[in-house]
Amino acid sequence: MSTGVYEIPLITESLLEIILRELETGRKIAVTIKNESSVTLENPKVYFSSGTSQFGLPSPPLYSGKGLVWGARKSEYVTRGTAGVIVYHIKDYNLSLAFMWSVPLVYLFYTNWWNLKIYEGFIEPDEEFFWKMYYDYPHKGDGNPYSGTLSRWSYEGSMGDAGQSTITITFREGKA
Repeated sequence: MSTGVYEIPLITESLLEIILRELETGRKIAVTIKNESSVTLENPKVYFSSGTSQFGLPSPPLYSGKGLVWGARKSEYVTRGTAGVIVYHIKDYNLSLAFMWSVPLVYLFYTNWWNLKIYEGFIEPDEEFFWKMYYDYPHKGDGNPYSGTLSRWSYEGSMGDAGQSTITITFREGKA
């Protein structure tokens, strides 16, 4: 199994492609969240609005210089893709870093979306929180890079537009 927490230089496109191959369906996503900030991201929790993962969400903290590598997929025998939220607590702050993804089954009316936000307090991901992030100006999964500022931190990220996509997000200090 290739999911886990890695040193950032070890997180490559080849590793994400391995994750995609290990996921057992046509609609899937390989996720990496790289922590280039000085804070520690800890106590991750995941909520699936649709789909699942055959991998448990790696629980080790994301220290500076580390990154999450993980994957999600659609559930078998359902007519939806994969969508959900991962939330990390930002250690020593009363803040949560939340990442939302959505990979639909059918692209006729839908497209890939992703979002990254910081919220006050310790957020528990659930259906209501997923939809809050989904409608809070997400980025389109179109292969283009997007960036933004989150309080005293910033991020860059990109998600593919296919049913078998990778998403790479880098979280760091400072303004975008």
